Amino acid sequence: METLNQILDTFDPVSLDDMGAVKLMNRMDSKFPFSINKLPEILTELQKDHFVLEISEKRILPYKTLYYDSDDFTCYYTHQFGRGNRFKLRTRQYVETDKYFFEVKQKNNHKKTIKTRIKLEDKNFQLCQKRIDFAKSILKKDMSEFNDKLWVEFERISLVNKSFTERLTIDSGLKFRNHENEIEYPKLVILELKQDKTSKSKVRKILSDKLVYRSSLSKYCFGIASLYPVKTNNINEKFRLINKLCNENI
Repeated sequence: METLNQILDTFDPVSLDDMGAVKLMNRMDSKFPFSINKLPEILTELQKDHFVLEISEKRILPYKTLYYDSDDFTCYYTHQFGRGNRFKLRTRQYVETDKYFFEVKQKNNHKKTIKTRIKLEDKNFQLCQKRIDFAKSILKKDMSEFNDKLWVEFERISLVNKSFTERLTIDSGLKFRNHENEIEYPKLVILELKQDKTSKSKVRKILSDKLVYRSSLSKYCFGIASLYPVKTNNINEKFRLINKLCNENI
């Protein structure tokens, strides 16, 4: 069987600037978790119609993210209860380019996701006053009680279709950790499709043929529920799904 790198070598490359040129004004995001056993055949079917992001001659790129929350897990519970106007705070390192960004990710009552970020020159994960003030200026909330709660690490393959109307991210090698514990999900893959609501996608047909179905899955909430004694009533079904995927042999 071909390795992932061998399959990705058959894709035409695209630069970070070209990838950023894909503007989806009426965007719909859909997540599809599946077993890593299915990834080679899915990539093979995507090869003809997609470019792959290449940076420094690499096509599988590592990411490292630190999420912040209050001690009573405000961000976690507002997401689990499905409330509108919720948010997440995080610092993300794009390891290959050694760039750091502090991001405020919001979802409003219309289920629209808005991400605002600043590039960091200090290149660390500390929730300093500058970042707290930036978040407060956007959210109009006091962030002083927030602190680091969850490290999330993974490797990402980024694709864009050749008509530049949709993007895909494919994350694997998922690892969660806090100051005390660590847990890995090496067999889990999360594909996220970002497309215009008015367009049709061949990707959905490919995934359906492989018995891969849409399921909303927040890495942050899944990681918090994996490492902390929080209420998991609304995420237990996702745990069962992930356990099933991680035990698939074919």
